[in-house]
Amino acid sequence: MPKLKGSVAWVTGAGRGIGAAIALELAQAGSRVALTSRSADQLQTVQRRIQDLSGQSLIFPCDVSDHAAVEKTVAEIKSAWAPVQILINNAGSAVFAKIIQTREEDWDSMMQNNVKSAFLCSRAVLPDMIAAGSGQIVNIVSIAGRQPYYNCGAYCASKYALQGFTDVLRMEVRKHGIQVTAVLPGATDTAIWGDAHVERGRMMSAQQVAQTVAAVCCAPPPVMVEEILIRPQGGDL
Repeated sequence: MPKLKGSVAWVTGAGRGIGAAIALELAQAGSRVALTSRSADQLQTVQRRIQDLSGQSLIFPCDVSDHAAVEKTVAEIKSAWAPVQILINNAGSAVFAKIIQTREEDWDSMMQNNVKSAFLCSRAVLPDMIAAGSGQIVNIVSIAGRQPYYNCGAYCASKYALQGFTDVLRMEVRKHGIQVTAVLPGATDTAIWGDAHVERGRMMSAQQVAQTVAAVCCAPPPVMVEEILIRPQGGDL
């Protein structure tokens, strides 16, 4: 993938699941990948897997819902390599409950992790992208940002908000040559499901979602992949 070779990509929520899979795909395609999550141990595991692929990565443990931490991480990536050229806003969390049973702290946590983090990270990398006249921001939304699901009031609210943020961001920065894409995965086999009794065999794998994201990142300018919705072959669970 020539477009990705040597590029600087920053993946949030890179310690496991879809984020880790995206990091591996981008590294295999030649990107230098900055890995961020709150767990240094998880990031080190992903970094070792990237090393096994002869890829390049650096780890930056960080709470991406914290303004100061985000700005510090962006500066460190720039100092180590170059300004971020590809940002994958993947960090997020989920607590599933009926609205009447949803705790305020869970609501706040999902808004912080799923929406504010994407805002802070995008805002932090935009000045360098605008100066370069190019860049790629991919926000991992969810099918839950398009349609409601029972027991998912707070999660859906956060993902609808992320979808709206993505659409406005695209409007504002496309004139600067920056590509902004919303990726809306359906049911994917990751730890987000916890111990729930779900049909994991019907789900997509994190790697399959990651391959789609890597393909989006390879779209040549002036192509703008605005949105891509992917579901399991058998449809929703």
